[in-house]
Amino acid sequence: MFPNVNYIGNKRKLSDWITNKVPDDVDTITDAFAGGGSVSYEFKEKNYDVVSNDALFSSFVICKALIENKDVLLQPDAFEKMEGYKSTSGKNLEWMKNDLYFDYEITELEKIVNFAEDCLDGYEYYMFLALLRRAMIRKLPYSRMNVNWDNIVKLRDEEYSYKKYGRKRAYHNQTFEFHMMDSLNDYNLAVFDSGKNIKTENLDVLELLKKYPKRDLLYLDPPYPGTMNNYDSFYGKFDEIFGTPEFHIDLTSKKDFLDNMRNIFRLASSYKYVMISYNNSINPSEEEFLRVMNEFGKVTVYSQKHNYQLSGQKTKNKNIERLAIIKMGKKDEE
Repeated sequence: MFPNVNYIGNKRKLSDWITNKVPDDVDTITDAFAGGGSVSYEFKEKNYDVVSNDALFSSFVICKALIENKDVLLQPDAFEKMEGYKSTSGKNLEWMKNDLYFDYEITELEKIVNFAEDCLDGYEYYMFLALLRRAMIRKLPYSRMNVNWDNIVKLRDEEYSYKKYGRKRAYHNQTFEFHMMDSLNDYNLAVFDSGKNIKTENLDVLELLKKYPKRDLLYLDPPYPGTMNNYDSFYGKFDEIFGTPEFHIDLTSKKDFLDNMRNIFRLASSYKYVMISYNNSINPSEEEFLRVMNEFGKVTVYSQKHNYQLSGQKTKNKNIERLAIIKMGKKDEE
């Protein structure tokens, strides 16, 4: 069972529906925008050979820990070792004070980060960072890192939260280590060996397709133009801690979106199929997007109702989730 990783736009509730639509003649899958990893994890569970990729380091560590990792668990004694750890140098996170966290919390966060950098390696390192990322998100209102400081202070006030929302949200004020330990067992239980080749990458989608130019199926769930698409802003400060921000293609621009998607489809021309998740409120319109898809092969579209809860809102967006499958190649070659 894939653990809760707190990821905006997570396809966890749809992952079984998505993976059940994979054509029968597919063995190898590339997940180009893996995000929180739930769809890649489902592909792994269903015994596909998977390349799981995301340009954000904050997503890469999740996929490295829970998808590529076959058998390495993070033992509780790692936290015992951290208690006695003292770093004389290392990363200074002063820039996060009164920006994401209170002064007293930065001391703990620096110790955790520097312990990971100095004392852990391999999959233990990625398991630890995946847990740290979840802890950092759990302590923030709306589970994202672009909330302004005044709102963070206000919403972490448990009495205010109780008056406003009917619950105190005390978990915001727990320590980072508390949250990491709280999720440790779930993360360890999620680790398994599928017996297949599993690889995780931290690449821009265009570079990914140059590295893996020919596989059976490319799965795409990109950050579409819209309001809840700024994943760099949601999680980018985690990436900044580890010095990993890299260039990646911007698919959130409505003006360039269709041309960028054409470039992706061209690079995937040697794949048997391209599978694309989107919803009925996509902008540019669904009709425009489908016209582009049809330039590259025969398109089949499936639909599923999906209510997506936006953090901090009482109502849900009632969307129809679409799953388009392009059988790549000219239609007259069918």
